[in-house]
Amino acid sequence: MITYHRTLPLVALLCCQHQVLAATDTTSIEVFVGREKTARRGADLTVPAGTDALRLLVKPKSLFVRYKLEGLDEDWNQRTDTMFVRVVFFNQQLDQIRTDSFPVSGRSAGWRGSVKDSVYTSRMQMVTVPPGAVSMSLNMTTAGPASLVGIFAIKGMNATTVAKPGVPSKVLMSDSRIPGEKKTAWNKSGTHPSMATGEQFGVQNDSNPFLMIVDNDIGAHADWTARIRIPPDLAAGEALEIRWKEVYSTGLGGDFAATYERLPAGKYRFVVEDLSLTGESLKSVTAISLVVPTVFWRSFWFWGVATLVASFISVLIGRYLIHRRIHLHLVQERMISEERRRIALDLHDDIGTRVSHISLVASHADNTIHHEDAGKAFRQISSMSRDLIGALSETVWMLNSNNDDLESLVDFLYRLINELCRLKKIRCRVDAMFITENQPISYEFRHNVSLAVKETLNNVLKHSRATELDMKIELERNVLLITITDNGIGITEESRRTGLGLENLKRRMKSIGGTCSLEHLVEGGLRILFTAPLAMTPKPRTQ
Repeated sequence: MITYHRTLPLVALLCCQHQVLAATDTTSIEVFVGREKTARRGADLTVPAGTDALRLLVKPKSLFVRYKLEGLDEDWNQRTDTMFVRVVFFNQQLDQIRTDSFPVSGRSAGWRGSVKDSVYTSRMQMVTVPPGAVSMSLNMTTAGPASLVGIFAIKGMNATTVAKPGVPSKVLMSDSRIPGEKKTAWNKSGTHPSMATGEQFGVQNDSNPFLMIVDNDIGAHADWTARIRIPPDLAAGEALEIRWKEVYSTGLGGDFAATYERLPAGKYRFVVEDLSLTGESLKSVTAISLVVPTVFWRSFWFWGVATLVASFISVLIGRYLIHRRIHLHLVQERMISEERRRIALDLHDDIGTRVSHISLVASHADNTIHHEDAGKAFRQISSMSRDLIGALSETVWMLNSNNDDLESLVDFLYRLINELCRLKKIRCRVDAMFITENQPISYEFRHNVSLAVKETLNNVLKHSRATELDMKIELERNVLLITITDNGIGITEESRRTGLGLENLKRRMKSIGGTCSLEHLVEGGLRILFTAPLAMTPKPRTQ
């Protein structure tokens, strides 16, 4: 008979043997990088940057170990697998007709480091009697993987039928014993039966009989098996209730490989700790340090250089595109300028000559034909021709790209106000104050400013009844200021109805970034102020 007091020292002895083994031998760790077949050894290793997989082959000298990769794993990794409680049904020929397996793996909830100190966990499973079954066996086994090791103990095994109304349950096994039999029904088996230990029933009266397997042999297993006859009156399909209490600690021994894929760059430490069969630390560890360098395309210097190169290329491309756009713009401007000058020359040479000829013919007819009505018509034709020649001259001036400068604009405005005031017999004064250095201006600037001034002068001469007209031209901080002042009657109700074109003047000035404002003078008359900023980039002159 083996009781707690005899069995537990056996477990302690096994643990002591493993402690001695761990103290005399050391665990070895071999590192395989990617698909390499040659192992790398050493306490400090640097693996190639960008390694897809890192395989660490561990050859432990103790029966049971746990491991972790410091820097990645937060807790220990402990290898484990499954032991079983099985219910096997046999037919009349002793052939197995069905097996129901109930696994245990890892550590039970009440495990405290030894069978003696642990708290047993109750368990209940239901099985169904298959047709043709005449016997059954209850089996606890460590016949899992070849490297399975650990401790598995059960007690209080009970097998009963499920009670039905009017039919009491039948007891097939009670407290690990078969009712009515004095000797134990449990037998050892397996490739290493001596690993199965526990109560030999019927020799002593122990209220807590138990069965235990201490599997400390890699590649071997042990079983406890009890054979039970099924009562003839137990019908097929009837349910059986199997109850027992268990405690266990399972694991895997032998060599193993821990694989880590695509480790981030950094420093790591792979640690393997030896454990006893019960899973307790033996305070013996083996460790290697691993360094995973940063791949070059993830390093700060690479991205810094790449950013600088990309910035440099972007600047070059940007400068090229800007220069190309400027070149195209200059070519377009040159073409437009040439076309404007061609049109101006054509107008001057062709239409101007024809209109001048018409004016001369009308004047000659007026001098040679002595008829009052005809002379009046010829004089009107001659006057209209002169007006048309004046308007044509202004159009030619507008189109001529040689006039795209501030000096030409001021000269045109000076001639314009003098010509208009001479025709209306109004005194005028022009005060042009600007920097001596001439500045180029755009065609749009010259066109809108000259037309705005001309329209303003026409409005003043037509509606204001003024006898004096002043125009002042200034250049302040690259902004052209033109002030037109008259001593007329100002804006009357009739002027408001007919309109002075003030909104049109504002639109013209706004199109070139300028403004138009009107001021009523206390002494009478109006003052109109135009402001227009000159373009900061000079436009090329076409020769």
